[in-house]
Amino acid sequence: MVKVKEIVKELKVFERNKILEIKILGIATYIQTSVRRTARILSELHPVSKTAV
Repeated sequence: MVKVKEIVKELKVFERNKILEIKILGIATYIQTSVRRTARILSELHPVSKTAV
């Protein structure tokens, strides 16, 4: 996860790096599942709507 975090920061994928770990987890989960499931999983860590995903 540390290398992924460094790569995402270096590539400036997100305009702001607030809650970067959750964003990275969201991308990884979305690739493997659906938007609704990703939102449900991320909501366990931080409030997230499926629209935000």
